[in-house]
Amino acid sequence: MRLRAGLLYIGITLCIVLIAGVLWFINEEQTVYTHVFETESGFGYAIIDHGQILIRQEHIPAIAKEQGFCSATDAERVGDLVLQKINRKLNPAITQKELQELGVRIDCNQ
Repeated sequence: MRLRAGLLYIGITLCIVLIAGVLWFINEEQTVYTHVFETESGFGYAIIDHGQILIRQEHIPAIAKEQGFCSATDAERVGDLVLQKINRKLNPAITQKELQELGVRIDCNQ
């Protein structure tokens, strides 16, 4: 009887620890994220960390003119790449080559 009670106690404790770990992991994953928003000239993105804006990008980076992203998808792709660079402790700057590799449209009229 004591053995069963002990095993039950250990099982319940392990379940509680497992649930707490999963909740902590989910919460950590969502503390830094990309948010896409609409602008006057298209779309932009922001990198949010624990509710604070780290980067707010209203224009396509690495091009000469100030132009918003043509689509929310383009903004999200670039924002996600910037977030990956930040997470890897790399310079978050975006190059024209990276824009091409992501398939980001520069001319919204095409």
